[in-house]
Amino acid sequence: MEHRKPLPSPPMAVLATGVRSLLVATLAAASLLCARTASAAELIQIPSRPDVTQGIWLDAPSSTPPWIVILFAGDNGNVGLASSGPMRMAGNFVLRTASYWTGLGDAAVIFDTPSDHPDGMDDPFRLSDPARQDVAAAISVLRQRYPQAKIALVGTSRGTITVGNLLKRSPDIADAFVLTSPVTVARGSQAGLSGLAWPENHARVLVVSNENDGCMVSPFGNARSLASGNGFAFIAVSSSAGGGSKRAECGAHAPHGFLGIEQQVLDDISGWLQH
Repeated sequence: MEHRKPLPSPPMAVLATGVRSLLVATLAAASLLCARTASAAELIQIPSRPDVTQGIWLDAPSSTPPWIVILFAGDNGNVGLASSGPMRMAGNFVLRTASYWTGLGDAAVIFDTPSDHPDGMDDPFRLSDPARQDVAAAISVLRQRYPQAKIALVGTSRGTITVGNLLKRSPDIADAFVLTSPVTVARGSQAGLSGLAWPENHARVLVVSNENDGCMVSPFGNARSLASGNGFAFIAVSSSAGGGSKRAECGAHAPHGFLGIEQQVLDDISGWLQH
């Protein structure tokens, strides 16, 4: 597997290659593109359940994005959205690369915790119907705003639990589901995706895993089995082993977070979405 050089700082400046990069080139120079996306970005608070609101950060370069890519961060999902964007977990894989999607002309949406879980979401909540309702409410608003756009739910690490829950409860809610570094091993009350299966799945689902993922709850072999056992598409990538502490191995700056191969992974996901 080819190894890619790390992207230049800042890590949010991830650019597409190949066919879709031509689209980026036609939009404008990088500075102009940043100005466009910044002007379109907004924090939206959506009523999702009785007395509960769901915050999302929407960044769209145009009024007609081909895809709305909804991003679910890992850990407890508490990204601390403010009017200027996420205030926490900036290094998380899906957060630090969000501008990749706007660079392609897609709308990028960052998902926060709902108002009744201000300190974060545990696995039991991520797997619940209330969690499904929060996502469904956000998708309803986004579909009203961009009726022609397709919707992809993209989660990383524990964010894949939310995506897997939607896939189980409402498989028709989105046009594509993407699980990167999926959490497949239960630890205590944190079940991850270990108790879920989708034997008759008909939705479009992609699993992406790093062969050198050292996180104990998201091993590569389990991700491959998750895909093969449920008929999901699977992409294996490879980067240098982390070699750090167990906690660091589950962090964003490790193979678990695709550090150094962000562009490759995003190109793979983007290419899959287009087919």
